[in-house]
Amino acid sequence: MFQILSTCQDLEKQGKRILHFELGDPDFDTPELITEACIQSLRLGNTHYVPARGATNLIEAVRTTTGISRGFTPDKDQITVTTGANSAIFYAFRAICDAGDEVLMPNPYFPSYLAAAEIAGVNPRYYELYSENGFAPRVEDIESLINSRTKAILINSPSNPTGTVLPLEIIKLIYDVACKNDIFVISDEVYARMVYDENCKFFSTSSLDSCRTRTIVINGFSKAFAMTGWRIGVAIAPVDVSARITLLSESIVSCVPGFVQDGAVAAILSPMNTTEKMYATYRKRQLEICSQLASAGIKFNFTPQGAMYVFPNISEYAKDSDKFAMHLLQHSGIAAVPGVYFGSKGESHLRFSCAGSDEDIADLGALFSQAVNSYIEN
Repeated sequence: MFQILSTCQDLEKQGKRILHFELGDPDFDTPELITEACIQSLRLGNTHYVPARGATNLIEAVRTTTGISRGFTPDKDQITVTTGANSAIFYAFRAICDAGDEVLMPNPYFPSYLAAAEIAGVNPRYYELYSENGFAPRVEDIESLINSRTKAILINSPSNPTGTVLPLEIIKLIYDVACKNDIFVISDEVYARMVYDENCKFFSTSSLDSCRTRTIVINGFSKAFAMTGWRIGVAIAPVDVSARITLLSESIVSCVPGFVQDGAVAAILSPMNTTEKMYATYRKRQLEICSQLASAGIKFNFTPQGAMYVFPNISEYAKDSDKFAMHLLQHSGIAAVPGVYFGSKGESHLRFSCAGSDEDIADLGALFSQAVNSYIEN
């Protein structure tokens, strides 16, 4: 995605207008109360080392908000503050896997899963998300992949890139499979606050075991609070796993800066209306992107339920999502991410981020149509 951004910037220097749908980077600034908490922390001299596990005030804030959102209060030694959710995923892999062990991952998937697995020496095995079923998996597919080297099932709800919110009954069945086979569930919950469809409700496997036996929750502040540049996340895990995650984090980064953690405390404890406008805007844009693409001939059999992306099927126009995405960019200035970046099951799709401006979205349908016509002609 950052390579696409670099290409976009080069084209903009040449005077070309670019419609930015490539990065999941909120176009909102971090809410002022969060920024002010960080500034005040700096002024008070909070620029020294803090405990590797996390500052006490943030640990307590995580315990409080977890009790409200997931129905249990984790122990202090189940929580690790990390430099973003990506690093927490890597730490989780290394904490539970030896080299050559396997983790089951969704396909399509968030690309950092694959990168973290490769760096950790873990072999990914993929279970398919079925577009005709709202990008939900079949639990029997997941169970069929489990063998003696399998250490975890990774789930992501709401999903990047699909926007799917997994139904409670599917999540419970996945958890039952994990229990039956004595493996972990790694639950990426970065978009947990961003559920829009009134028929959907966020549910975490952590509500089933309080992260005491097999659930590892990965969460972050980047998308929920427009804090992408702050690089702060949280992992909640069984005590022994959490100890290893903390040791890995301490060995690599020592600690997350205290002033950043004070900003995160302000974020967690902020009133709901601090982010309501942002989430409402994402949903409005999500639906408008779907409408614009539909006006250009894209057929949707699934409307995203959460997160901040649209993942349309383009197989009617192109078989090579990478080639088609480059044509969109060069011909019409539309920057979207090729679906193949998200795995083999994403090949016939493109990902559009809802961080694009309203002006860009208003022009999307017409420009997309032009690019499709030109692509077919060529």
